[in-house]
Amino acid sequence: MKFELSISMDKAKYGDFVKAIKPDIAQTVGRSRTKIKEDEHNFYIYISSPDTVALRAAVGSITRWFKVVKDIMEEIE
Repeated sequence: MKFELSISMDKAKYGDFVKAIKPDIAQTVGRSRTKIKEDEHNFYIYISSPDTVALRAAVGSITRWFKVVKDIMEEIE
């Protein structure tokens, strides 16, 4: 069984965040595979994992990356 999750994010609101972590998202996160796609208005992050533990870990990693980018952007302002 495979577990999959997709996250959509508005480009206008989260574009800078997604661009900052895009190289990390494109890599394998533990046992999970992640990829990112985009259209005119949104970014889509897809996570595929062999089990819920790996899926949770991947989501946690992505969340931490976003927090780091947010903290850095706030410091720069």
